[in-house]
Amino acid sequence: MMRRLPLAVLCLLPALSLAAAKDFAGKWDLTFTQGALTMEGLLEIRETGDGLKGYVEGGPVRLRIDADSIEMGIDDRTAAGMPFERYLRGTLAKGSMSGRFGPENEVGDKIRSLCRKLPLACPAPTGSWRAAPHADVTSAGQSPQPLDLSGTWVVAVPGIRRWSADLTESAKAWKAGFDVKMDLPDLRCASMGLVNGWGFRGNEPEIYQTDTKVTIVLGSEVRRIYLDDRRPPEYADWYPLGFSSGHWEGSTLVVETTNLQPALREWSGEPISENARVVERYSIDEQGRLVGVLTLNDPQYYREAPLKRARWRRADDKAIRFPSLCDPDSFYRQLYDEGKFDEYIRRAGRRF
Repeated sequence: MMRRLPLAVLCLLPALSLAAAKDFAGKWDLTFTQGALTMEGLLEIRETGDGLKGYVEGGPVRLRIDADSIEMGIDDRTAAGMPFERYLRGTLAKGSMSGRFGPENEVGDKIRSLCRKLPLACPAPTGSWRAAPHADVTSAGQSPQPLDLSGTWVVAVPGIRRWSADLTESAKAWKAGFDVKMDLPDLRCASMGLVNGWGFRGNEPEIYQTDTKVTIVLGSEVRRIYLDDRRPPEYADWYPLGFSSGHWEGSTLVVETTNLQPALREWSGEPISENARVVERYSIDEQGRLVGVLTLNDPQYYREAPLKRARWRRADDKAIRFPSLCDPDSFYRQLYDEGKFDEYIRRAGRRF
């Protein structure tokens, strides 16, 4: 078994395997198959002055390469919010990679029992993976060919979530003071913002489209993407979903969002600044699914731009959808009963 390596570690290779190592460098479309669930993401392996470094969806990964063999540790979180790591082992052959994933080391009976009973809460999932060379297809400069995205959509292929990202020092300092029990906006029924809930089951888009606007209903929130020349006033406020303007590059809808209220990228407390800019690209694939890729550009807090992606399939618009219900009273009452309400008030600077 290969030695465990620290996060974003460089793999130093002997000269004999250097040529094979270079074959791993580049961008790859990464796919996990975990039972009936398929997940997608972008793997990038870069040649640096110190050797090869790996990133998945913009977040660093543990990486080791030896001849045509590769191992990667990629963190994620369960549906219950527990962080874990998929450990990938595989090989490069004929221009693509494939292998198996699971926990790096053997897990105990308690974890195995949990995984059997609650697969989505399993912190040690197993399955297969593959990676094919990524084709950078740009739509920039293409004449607009708008598509009708209207309809009710449900997640068909989720993106690979990342528990951690490539943070700047200021982001690490902010995160170090994060207390999930007091600072998570969702607990007090506040919006988690555009990035956090994007692409997840339970937060799926209901889209209404005209020539000048795309309106998206997400649970209890409504988002408007303006397709004309409307822009926010010079001194506009910040908002959880920001201000979004879109344009068509061929049949791809490109959306840029600014005026975002400071928020969290994930439940681990990684911050998003008021200067962040989010770019989304939406298209329809050959199976008629809505494909979305989100890029978070926030150099104040991220050295690499985090990515999120999903594919949605059209759903019959027959189900009744109710707004999300949330009562913050239980959150505040628990703080009061535990004698932590004064501490919560003192932590006002941690809330948006």
